[in-house]
Amino acid sequence: MSVCERCGGTGFEIVARDGREYAQACSCRGASTAGRADALLTACRIPPRYEHCTLANFDPQTPQHRAAQEKVLYFCKGYPNLEAEGLGLLFTGNNGVGKTHLAVATLVELVASKGVRGQFWDFHELMREIKRSFDPETKTTEMQVLDPVVEVDILLLDDLGAWKITDWMNDTLFYILNSRYLARRPSIITTNFQDVSLHEAAHADHLVRREYLVDRIGQRLRSRLTEMCLKVPLDGDDFRERRQTANRNVVLGTSGHPPDPAPVAPARRPRFGG
Repeated sequence: MSVCERCGGTGFEIVARDGREYAQACSCRGASTAGRADALLTACRIPPRYEHCTLANFDPQTPQHRAAQEKVLYFCKGYPNLEAEGLGLLFTGNNGVGKTHLAVATLVELVASKGVRGQFWDFHELMREIKRSFDPETKTTEMQVLDPVVEVDILLLDDLGAWKITDWMNDTLFYILNSRYLARRPSIITTNFQDVSLHEAAHADHLVRREYLVDRIGQRLRSRLTEMCLKVPLDGDDFRERRQTANRNVVLGTSGHPPDPAPVAPARRPRFGG
């Protein structure tokens, strides 16, 4: 099935009223066809690197991984959870422990089983796209970018806090997440920073002090995330490092070591005399 020409598969079309442009629900949202799930998945904007991610191929390496997978399964099965409508998920943990895999798998599962409309956004990419809309040379407006992000059924925001947040970015992000919170639309968020309270961060051992999520996004935004998301911590080894090792082994040989150098012919003994 082709993506809707009116909205590009986002579920929202841009209309002009009173000299301004607004996003409104597209008429295709009510369409029911055999290829609707494929169109919905295409509209999610999932990067090619993560298109393979599903709950079925997530490999839990630790008890915490298994607990996280169970939380996701329960979340998807109960969606929409009428007792906690609008509750989302906040995946926390170090680099390469499977946060984005599980987050994307959650979105894919909800698209397939519940017919939700979602969008994947890298945090910095989203901020850059909004800022780009301020350029008079562009054809988009700020609200053309913001409205679908605010109104989509599920927002997946990846790598929150990876970039230093300016006051403008903080205000914009608070607007997005607070608007979704008030409308009871779930958000799925990943971050490499451990989530602790402001008090815990302030009293952390200064000898092993590290940045926490509250340091990166501020107390106001962290407080809102605490209200709107169920925290899903992940630990374990860096999957990316293991993958890199496997790739290196493929290139260098199954042993992971460089191939033995070609044998060198022994040097001839010099001859003296006639």
